[in-house]
Amino acid sequence: MRAVYEKELSSYFHNPLGFLYLAVYYLFGGQFFLMQVRYSGTNDISGIFSNMYLIVLFSLPLLTMKLMADEKRQRTDQALFTAPVSLTEIILGKFLAAYTLFGIGISISILYFIVLSALSNPAWSIFIGNFLGMLLLGGALTAIGLFVSSLTESQVLAAVGTFGCIFAILLLDGIGSMLPSGLSFLETPLEALSFSARYYDFTAGIVDPANVLFFVSVMAAFLFLTVCVLDKNRQVTSRWVKNTSFAAASATLFLVVLVLVNVVFSMAVKRLPSLDLSEEGIYQLSADSEDLLERVELPVEIIVCYDENDLRSTEYGLQMDELLKGYERKNANISVRFADILKEPELSSEYADYGVSEGSVILHSSLRTKVIGLNDCVQREASSSGYGYTYSSHAEQALTSGILYVTEDETVQVTVLTGHSEIGCADMVQYLSDNNYEIKEQNISTEEIDAQSQMVFLFAPTSDYTAEELKKLDKYLDNSGNFDRTLVYVASHNQPVLPNLESFLDEWGIHVGSSLIVETDTTNAYDSQGFMFGASFTEDAGTYLAEVKNPALPFLGYYCRPLQLKFQEQDNRTASILVESSDTCMLYPLGEEGGKMEEDPGVQGIVALGSRIKYIGSEEHNSRVAVFASTAMFSSSSTVGSSFNNQDFTVELLNSLSGKQGGISIPDVSFETEKLNVTQSQFNTMSLWIGILLPLAVFAAGIVIWIRRRRL
Repeated sequence: MRAVYEKELSSYFHNPLGFLYLAVYYLFGGQFFLMQVRYSGTNDISGIFSNMYLIVLFSLPLLTMKLMADEKRQRTDQALFTAPVSLTEIILGKFLAAYTLFGIGISISILYFIVLSALSNPAWSIFIGNFLGMLLLGGALTAIGLFVSSLTESQVLAAVGTFGCIFAILLLDGIGSMLPSGLSFLETPLEALSFSARYYDFTAGIVDPANVLFFVSVMAAFLFLTVCVLDKNRQVTSRWVKNTSFAAASATLFLVVLVLVNVVFSMAVKRLPSLDLSEEGIYQLSADSEDLLERVELPVEIIVCYDENDLRSTEYGLQMDELLKGYERKNANISVRFADILKEPELSSEYADYGVSEGSVILHSSLRTKVIGLNDCVQREASSSGYGYTYSSHAEQALTSGILYVTEDETVQVTVLTGHSEIGCADMVQYLSDNNYEIKEQNISTEEIDAQSQMVFLFAPTSDYTAEELKKLDKYLDNSGNFDRTLVYVASHNQPVLPNLESFLDEWGIHVGSSLIVETDTTNAYDSQGFMFGASFTEDAGTYLAEVKNPALPFLGYYCRPLQLKFQEQDNRTASILVESSDTCMLYPLGEEGGKMEEDPGVQGIVALGSRIKYIGSEEHNSRVAVFASTAMFSSSSTVGSSFNNQDFTVELLNSLSGKQGGISIPDVSFETEKLNVTQSQFNTMSLWIGILLPLAVFAAGIVIWIRRRRL
């Protein structure tokens, strides 16, 4: 086999073919790389490999067309077959020679990665996953090309035939969705033969054992077919029989076997986790989700009203689908299936109260049902540049909280008060929704507060409360003398002076100032003006930090009004600061008094808690008022990121005040890649060397070799 391998590999470089293949590969690969740098401007190595997939598909026929067809044309095949080497070794030698040249071609991606590494910090693990996927894809396609080459004496026909097979492979992904209902049974085998979907899993950083087996089995099957065809050729005299009937029957049989093997294996390894090569393990369930899933004892059915292949076609959908598989693997009580709402109209009628449609995700147990949309699993935020939006995956938070919601024995009801043109705090409402609170809205001007609600929220009203409305708040917090109710007030720098409401808060020991906190210590400021700053937790916050994942992380203040205590203890009331600024802050007055900075005001609170205590027998009962200094502390992507504790602490505080157990706070996953800062000079240099000189040098080497051999 070694002699065949060396002879075949050297033949690629004794004529222009090998150089032509490499030149074509380097030319188009270089252009795709330069387009990635110029137009995408990111270090996304996966994007480069996704484009290289097309290069492989259309350049590989050049590589395989001569493997056996040329032997037949020159009538050297019989001498080869009578050599002291087995037919299997001959086929393997030729395959490995072509595969080696293919490997030399795709190794150019290492250069691309080195260039990206000089400009940014791309992930080696993702690169390795992409490279592995390309090797497996190339091995399978090279084996197919070798098989086609064994069927003809013409290199042109071998190239066209291989291209036809590759083109058919490309069409497989679209054929399944175009089949009439009578042929829908063919969707599964067609999906099992999809090269694209399996390859793109590798580019995303997912190494699925089923995908590895698929490419290896295709490789082995077509190498075996090639051996069978050539062995039959030596025994059957009829060219039509040996090249058509046997080849067609063999290929059909092996395709059927290949589909069956992969379908069975995919089912067998369904509960085996894929290898997640992403830097942050975004395709795996977080520890929080796994801990919560251990408590799930009720059967939960998750029905995704969407096509699975279409879902996996986006990076967000791919992550969501991998998470869904993770839920099934983690807990046998959870089952996931995909449904076509048109083929199963009964779903719309069964869940008519939930407005189920295409894109709905139904979570159902014997206790209750929750329906979320695919759009709920993606968060959109305006980009910092002011142009366009950035997107992040909210899928794990939405799905895990949904599973917990349909399996919890009880739910907590909360009320958001309206009626005063509230600025609102959508992020805190999202926290409540993610943690399965039953949220309702009530107009404080026209309605009594529902006594069954365990918490009420005032999100930065812009007009003052009347005395009658304040009586409603007092009545709610008194709860017929039973207490155990909570009011959460979130201020905003955009509010006017609200003397009645602020006097009400003063009674609970918390005064909301009419200034903005400005940090003067640049080492603790996160913007140029000092309105965004690091804050710290006080000893009184210790109770609520107990369940926070990382208590050492700071809290981030942003456009905060100062909170000051009117008292710490008075009669049956107490007040405390939970989060405070540093002592290097200043106060910037708002409104008519704005413009003159108040220096050295001391430490200011940005989260405070007032409590009223009552004993019923020996049991202590508390009604509380929690005050947050700013709605902006939750609206900025910086404040809710994994580097700060705004989200986790707030969730645990709200859960503790409401008596709710099992809070969920899973950070969103961003797919944003690092931007490249490439100067025009650097880009011109890359264009010259990678886009022009490298492929030109390889092509020129091929021409020189061809001219020299012509003169021999």
